[in-house]
Formats: sequence, C-alpha cells, structure tokens
Amino acid sequence: MAETGAGSASVPLRPLLSFLRRPAFAASAPGRLTVWQWLGWMSLLFLAAYLLSTFTHILAYALRWPVPASSARVRFLSHPSWAVVPVVLVAPALEELGFRAFLSTAAGFVFGGLAFFLGFGYLVVLTSATPIPATMPPLEMLTHYFYAMWVFLPAGAISLLLYRYRREAILAFFRRRAGWVFWSSCALFGAAHATLYTNHWVWWGLVLALPQFLLGIGLAYLRVSFGLRWSIASHYAIDIPAVLGSWLYWTTPTSGPLHSGMMATWTAFGLAVVTYGLVAMWRVSQRRW
Repeated sequence: MAETGAGSASVPLRPLLSFLRRPAFAASAPGRLTVWQWLGWMSLLFLAAYLLSTFTHILAYALRWPVPASSARVRFLSHPSWAVVPVVLVAPALEELGFRAFLSTAAGFVFGGLAFFLGFGYLVVLTSATPIPATMPPLEMLTHYFYAMWVFLPAGAISLLLYRYRREAILAFFRRRAGWVFWSSCALFGAAHATLYTNHWVWWGLVLALPQFLLGIGLAYLRVSFGLRWSIASHYAIDIPAVLGSWLYWTTPTSGPLHSGMMATWTAFGLAVVTYGLVAMWRVSQRRW
C-alpha cells in the first residue's frame, strides 16, 4: 500500500491490525489505493462477512433462536420493487455520512458527520422500538426509512451549535479518544442492522448482525486510511450486487438458460472472491496491509 499522502506526516498509514489496536484520525487520509488493492479489500470483506454470517446462522439454529422465516430483510431481497430502489441508491452514501464521515480531525468532516450521526442514532432507536413486519408494503418501507430524515434538521442545528461554542474541545476529544469514537461508530452500525433479521428488537439480533459489525470495521478503516470516497464506493460495491443479484435470482425462471448462466457467473465470482480474499487475508496477517 502507498505510504504517502496528505496528513501522513502526523498520522502515517498503518496496516489494519496495527490500526485496530490503537485507532488514530488525521485531517486527511494518509494513504492511496489502486483499483486492484481496493478489489483485494472488497474480497477480504466479502469473505470475512460470509464466514461470520455462516457461523451466526449455525449458532442461531443450534440455540433454537426463533429467527422468523420471512424477515423484513428476506422480503426485501426476494421481492423486487421499484418503490425501494431509492433506498438502494441513497442508503450506502447516507450511512457512510452518518457512521463514518466524522472519523477525522478535520472540523468540516467532524461536525458535518455528527449531524448525520445523530440522525442515524435516532433512526436506530426508532427501528428498535417499532416492529417492522415482513409483510410491510414496499412503499411503506420506503416511507418508514425516509421518515426519520426530518431529524437531520435539528441534528444539524445541534452540530452547528457545537461547532460554534465547543469546536476545539470536541476536536481535541476526537484526537485523544479516537479509539472510543471509532469503535462506537462500528458498534452502532452493527446495531442498526439487528432488526433486519428479527423484525423487532431482541438481544440475539445483535449476534446475527455481527457480519455488519465486521463490515463496519473494514469500511471504517478504509475511510480513515484512504478517504471517505473509498468507504462510500465500498458500501455501494457490497449492497448493490447483493440486492440486484438477489432480485435477478428470484425473478429468473429456474429452468431457463439465463438462470444457469447466472449461477455459473456467481459461482465463478465467488471463487474469485475467496481466492483474492485469502491473498488479502495473508497480506493483513503479515502486516503488509
């Protein structure tokens, strides 16, 4: 990985394992990514999330957790609808602004990101307190998601007041307590996805959301080390193929050549991800990444 870039003089680019032991933020990303390096990170995240997801679902089966057969997540992935396309198109960018934009010491990113963070914090509380039935119509699901966006207005006002009156104190906190900020961001990101598997708040929903927590760690590292644009691009690269691939699978006749070709393509893609993911995992273990 590149070792130069703006901000690298004060906070140099560090390998993943070293960074996670002691997170630190800079005013700008210290590293630069090539497309092939980014694909390596994506393969690693896909591989790690898949393995952890398999483990959590085996655990749920072994412990007989009452996971609903048709959760909101399952219905979303198996019932294509134009009504929810706006969520697919804007959610990754909004979530990166809400959970990772403030992982910085630049005032604009910190206080702009805090406005989105407070908004998503409210959304997490709202979805935890309000059950989401799996039979919710797509348009209602869309409305449910965007309903909480009104809170960005007061959240922005709070962030503006903090910038005006407590700017230096908050920036100093982000410099001294970067670890607390980093891990809180990852934890809330994981918690925000817990009800996708259960339709309502239960403690073991957090266990099923561990893959999202893991993805949040990877995305946060990419954001801090290489810039917000890379975490946004990575979030889109994770969400859109999963959603569109699932919709294509459910709407394609199983006996047709299109279905066979699609399965062959996904199998080849999966093998490539596993192979490159293992290479990336080796580089991380050797502290090269």
